[in-house]
Amino acid sequence: MRVTLVNPNFQRRIRRIAQTTVGPPLGLASIAATARDAGHEVRIVDANALALTLARTAEETCRDSPDVVGVTATTATVRLAGAVCEAVKARAPGAITVVGGPHATFLPERTLRELPSVDVVARGEAEHSFPLLLQALADGGIAAARRVAGFAFRAPDGSTVDTGMPPPLADLDALPPPARDLLPMDRYRCTDSDSFTTLLAMRGCPCACIYCAVPFFFGRAMRFRDPARVAAEMEEVHRRHGVEFFSFVDDTFTSRPEWVVEFCDRVEASGLPRRARWICLTRPDMVTRDLLARMRRAGCVRVELGIETASERGRRFLRKGLTEEVIVQAFRAARQAGMSTMAFVILNVPGETADDLRRTRDLVLRVAPDYLQVSFLTPYPGTPLRDVAESEGWVSTDDWSQYSFLNDTVLAHGSMPPGEVRRWHRRIVRGFYLRPRTLFNLARLVLTGTARLRPLVRTVFAGLADLFLGRFTREAGP
Repeated sequence: MRVTLVNPNFQRRIRRIAQTTVGPPLGLASIAATARDAGHEVRIVDANALALTLARTAEETCRDSPDVVGVTATTATVRLAGAVCEAVKARAPGAITVVGGPHATFLPERTLRELPSVDVVARGEAEHSFPLLLQALADGGIAAARRVAGFAFRAPDGSTVDTGMPPPLADLDALPPPARDLLPMDRYRCTDSDSFTTLLAMRGCPCACIYCAVPFFFGRAMRFRDPARVAAEMEEVHRRHGVEFFSFVDDTFTSRPEWVVEFCDRVEASGLPRRARWICLTRPDMVTRDLLARMRRAGCVRVELGIETASERGRRFLRKGLTEEVIVQAFRAARQAGMSTMAFVILNVPGETADDLRRTRDLVLRVAPDYLQVSFLTPYPGTPLRDVAESEGWVSTDDWSQYSFLNDTVLAHGSMPPGEVRRWHRRIVRGFYLRPRTLFNLARLVLTGTARLRPLVRTVFAGLADLFLGRFTREAGP
């Protein structure tokens, strides 16, 4: 089968301060690798990195007359994915369109109903199931494909045929490396570097945060890749593509300290810390000063940690299981280890008052991260929060394009008017980024070689536009 996988152009919808990164569609690249190994012809069109219009995306997608077009989507971009499929159908009516990602996984029937140009919904991890789908389509068309686990189809009578979630991938090391040769590797950038990519070392999450779908998409049981293979992949990507800055997309990178130590040993032995740097995301209660110091010697220059809120009632609702003392200690440990930090904060938590948000702001200033991302609590399908919000009548809209956690307030619980929540958002962001200490910290990152000047200046200018001119202008259309 001839297959084209598409990452839609969504960047202008999500850009805010500390969110100017353009990263690769790592999931698509992983699926492309397994499909190619199964004998299919595969292309990837990363319309997001290439800044393609909808028309140009469809043109590039249909260039080689694909039999199957797969599009990845989140809740906020699922309508955009539907628009891509519609544009593809106009050019190539015979192409079978597939949409995957967390939104489609948790709402397969609704996705097919709302997006008539989508033929198939892919559910869950698709590295093994997608090649099986392609083979079934090649052998017997849609009728044969309906027997493959991991997909939902539209039946002739309009009903949905759902074959359920695919079996979990027990051995991540059995997967081939992501097909980065199919990606425009020179187009990926972050706040620290214009030579950037992402890596995945593990899947799953043992935590119970109410707003997160990861434990339900990947499972609560953690599955780890061999640390030696991860280190070897970093070395190979650096050698082949010249990448100098890596970001791990794992949610709790330090959940198994002994794994981290072995990984750091492998990376340091390769000499890569002299040529490249990396960052990771984890929880404040999963780090120690010694562990962070070991990571720093292996080239880790930043750790990203969730503060979320300073209020006890907010933490209970979010099911974070953190204390202020643990949060403060984690940022202090990172600073002592010579790392920069990024903090995440969530606003619009039910029950929180202006005093709670004031305490959250004060905690941010107290721990003094180098970067800050402030978002709005959003009831994404597949999360426990969605169930609570629906039962309480808190869902203000099902216009999925508004489910951008950096831009929109769709959770209407009545604790605080949406306009007031947005004002607090501006207040916290401006108070952080316009204070001298933050500006000094950012300059220090350049002087110490942790960040490159050009991407950081780009981020600063984008941030100033956001602070003084309001949110970035979104593209018209879906």
